[in-house]
Amino acid sequence: MVEDSGKTPGTDTCPVNTPEPVVVEEDASGLPVAVKTRRRQPVTAIGNRWRIDDEWWRNEPISRLYYAVQLRSGQKLVVYKDLTSGGWYRQPY
Repeated sequence: MVEDSGKTPGTDTCPVNTPEPVVVEEDASGLPVAVKTRRRQPVTAIGNRWRIDDEWWRNEPISRLYYAVQLRSGQKLVVYKDLTSGGWYRQPY
């Protein structure tokens, strides 16, 4: 028989794929030109770009512009700009 831990199920879990705030430098047109992970790294390529507008009926709708970028180090990231707050985030895979 399994012992009762006394905890409410689901209260000690972490959300999966939670976006992390990240510092992104933009050019005059709003494209990402550098990302600060541990240090500032220039963006060498933007592989793809897409926009998501969702849940428009809620008090806080989702409006994001995503970029799949490659950094000078070779690292590939997906970052997005939250178009409602103006903040940048790194989206884990």
